[in-house]
Amino acid sequence: MKIFSHVAMLLAFFAGNMAMWGQISRTVSFDLNSRHESNYCLGANTNEFTLTIDTKLESIDSLQAYDISIRYNPSKIRIVAALRTGTISSIIPQANFFFKNPEKGLTEVIGYTGLGKNSPNLIGEGALVAIRGEWIDSKCTDTTNVKIAFFDPGFEFGIGPRYVEIDSNVTLSNRVLDSIETKITMAGESNIQDTLSYDQVSNKYGFSRSLIFGKASGNDTVSLQYNVTDSLKVLSIDIDSTYNVKAMKNGDILNFTKIQRGISGFAKVKYYIEIQTAEDTSSHILNTFTKSSNCDCSSKMDSLQSEIELIRMKKPDTVISSIVESDTLKSQCTDYYDILGRFIESDCPNNELTKAITRRKAFKLGSDYVQYIDSK
Repeated sequence: MKIFSHVAMLLAFFAGNMAMWGQISRTVSFDLNSRHESNYCLGANTNEFTLTIDTKLESIDSLQAYDISIRYNPSKIRIVAALRTGTISSIIPQANFFFKNPEKGLTEVIGYTGLGKNSPNLIGEGALVAIRGEWIDSKCTDTTNVKIAFFDPGFEFGIGPRYVEIDSNVTLSNRVLDSIETKITMAGESNIQDTLSYDQVSNKYGFSRSLIFGKASGNDTVSLQYNVTDSLKVLSIDIDSTYNVKAMKNGDILNFTKIQRGISGFAKVKYYIEIQTAEDTSSHILNTFTKSSNCDCSSKMDSLQSEIELIRMKKPDTVISSIVESDTLKSQCTDYYDILGRFIESDCPNNELTKAITRRKAFKLGSDYVQYIDSK
């Protein structure tokens, strides 16, 4: 009877272990993911982010501990803490939970429930543990890669096959784009042709620029700027009108801020410029463009070029002009003679050229021919 009893106990033991081996062969997955604090473009003023090791653990998995190393780019982000609260690791005592940065760009998290016969297993679906970090420069849109460099799960039972899948990479973004596409577009004159007189050295022009702010753009500041060449000078810039937009002028830069989200904004600006040139033909460009001075959330900025083509009139030929003028004046003259054919007067226009003609003596030779003799 005693032998039979021992055999029965051994069979029960092996049977239980065989069942356990079948149970613990299931695959356990651990995925590294990122969670944003909130939509930055909706007004969040934080540069913080959260990384999570997500999983689904059953009691049969018997996970009681883990050792995780996470590699990241220390020039873009820093990891500042590991969190148990609200995660599967919340049952781990504080004394059994460790966080450290052994070297630049590497973070380690270690936790265990007790690693004993009566220690509880880590059970649940969600984040095994959360890791808190922050962007070094959160103003401008940027991404960086974070990965699990090492992961060692500590199971209660050390026998049987262990199938563990790890999704070790995540691309972390510091900005979450709006669900509504933000646009800032520009409209206005883009090409002008003009003619300069032959002796003109400069000319002045006026341009108008209209900025349309999309509904999704919030309180971010956008500036309107320009690039010019040596021959093109901006004399003045005036803010002509605004609608749902605050405008401020800072020298040659105009800054615009939309009053609130969900509505469109509008601003109109006038540029007054002067172009100087001595060339017969010349081309000049005024390039106006929008720029985010504070790395705002606009997904589209805009620019507009105004190309000015100048063509100079040809200077008239002075020699030909004088001959034409003299012949014209002569054709306008009428000379009067007496009955003997002597010159009396002329009604030529009063200029120096025709005066020389009027001081001539004339002698009539025959009935159709008059000979002029210059007076002394």
